[in-house]
Amino acid sequence: DIPQDIAQNYKQVKVQWTEQLVAKQQKVTEEIKKETELLKAVADARRQKEVLEIKIQERIIETEGQRNISEINNQIVKDKQNNLADIAKYAKDKEAAGNTALYTPEYVKLQVAQSLTNNTKFFFSGQDSVLGGLLTKILASKK
Repeated sequence: DIPQDIAQNYKQVKVQWTEQLVAKQQKVTEEIKKETELLKAVADARRQKEVLEIKIQERIIETEGQRNISEINNQIVKDKQNNLADIAKYAKDKEAAGNTALYTPEYVKLQVAQSLTNNTKFFFSGQDSVLGGLLTKILASKK
């Protein structure tokens, strides 16, 4: 038989030893829980970062698309304006060529003569007058 006080001491040691094992196991469990929470937090942070990167990429692509559309529209407007300017220049060039062909010296003389026939009064003061000098220059035939 084991004396009572030794048995009591043995029980207390066993209880303390069991409590220490339980405390040690609780500590390990808490560390595992904290480590798991940390891993979850890191994974969440990575997911949020990836989502943010995707959203930023979407914004960049959208901005580039808007810029490309704007450039295309600007080019369309520029081409349209260039075409209108080319058309206007072509019309002016054709008009100038037509005028060059139309306003020959003979035609100008004819027009001056026709406009002078509508006048009923002429005042000449000879070759030195303004009107006389003008008529001499216009109607004089260069040979």
